[in-house]
Amino acid sequence: MARAHPDPGLRLQPMVHVADMAAAITFYQQLGGSVIHGDRDSEWVLIQLGPVQVGLVARPPDTARGETTVELHFGAQMPLEQLERRLHRAGFPVAEVTTDRDLGEQLRIRTPDGLLIKISQREPD
Repeated sequence: MARAHPDPGLRLQPMVHVADMAAAITFYQQLGGSVIHGDRDSEWVLIQLGPVQVGLVARPPDTARGETTVELHFGAQMPLEQLERRLHRAGFPVAEVTTDRDLGEQLRIRTPDGLLIKISQREPD
């Protein structure tokens, strides 16, 4: 029997950089998704696809800062300062704290394998 694991308060929300927001929205709608934030003219759109939310960003990735076409993005329930302290105590220094125009303050950190992940504050459920 599988053990129940405590909820760490993080929710995965992949972010996809797209060249054509209208075409991307149409594609995800054909998969069964619904737009829950933004529209075809927005620079940032949130799609609900079953239990998963996918963010669409209408700008190319900033490769100089380690961004790729698809990013692992997490929404954190806990204060970002608390999460940053926890990571630092465990020996994982946060690469930087930035402010994204759509998602607000973010922690950017690399996994032990070098993958850049971003963590933003999320609204309580």
